[in-house]
Amino acid sequence: MRGAQYEPLPIEGLRFGYVDSGYESVMIVESGTPMRVLNSSMWGEGFTASRRLVNRQVSKHYLADDPLEEMRAYFEGQGMPWEETAALLTAAELHDRGTRYVELGLGGGVYTWVTAGLRNKIRGGKDCEESALYPGTINTIVVVDGHLTDAAFVNAVITATEAKTAALQDLDVRLEDCGLTATGTSTDAVIIAALQRGERFRYAGISTTLGYAISRTVYESTVESAARYLNRQTLSPGE
Repeated sequence: MRGAQYEPLPIEGLRFGYVDSGYESVMIVESGTPMRVLNSSMWGEGFTASRRLVNRQVSKHYLADDPLEEMRAYFEGQGMPWEETAALLTAAELHDRGTRYVELGLGGGVYTWVTAGLRNKIRGGKDCEESALYPGTINTIVVVDGHLTDAAFVNAVITATEAKTAALQDLDVRLEDCGLTATGTSTDAVIIAALQRGERFRYAGISTTLGYAISRTVYESTVESAARYLNRQTLSPGE
């Protein structure tokens, strides 16, 4: 990534890069070897083998007739192979990101990043106007230094989502129109990545060692990022 400042991470073979360019900022998690990735967004969707996980900040007024083509052009401009990259898009402030790392029992670990914007809060099961679908979003990236089965990947998505929702409840984030607590935003996205080495995990529910690490890091990262967002709104309403 051109212009990125990189730093090593406590997981061997990973590094974190960041480009601070206002609403065009970008963060990147880069691996020396391909990771197995499950991505809920369209940019490197589903299961892929990816060396890079990207969270790209865009303007709140971002609009592209062909988002896939626009993102491909963006990565080409950065000299980054599209085929080896899984990406998320957000209008949330990347410098307000929350991060946490937890070690696992046999030498592995879980590292999580969350960026939270709460302009388009929703609650699961409640009607949502189509006009509310714009890039505010809570983006979650979880990297596991371990080997996950496909079932464990799906389980990890459930665990991460439950932890995100619990964080919003504990922060008392509510919908303005009805006062009910929010469960997320209308455009939330998640990436679960695993280095596919070391301990093998078949489950990732909250009661498991892996699930506990995922839920703890996602919960704490969401609280950190969302609290920064809410504080920013208190200081500068309407941003």
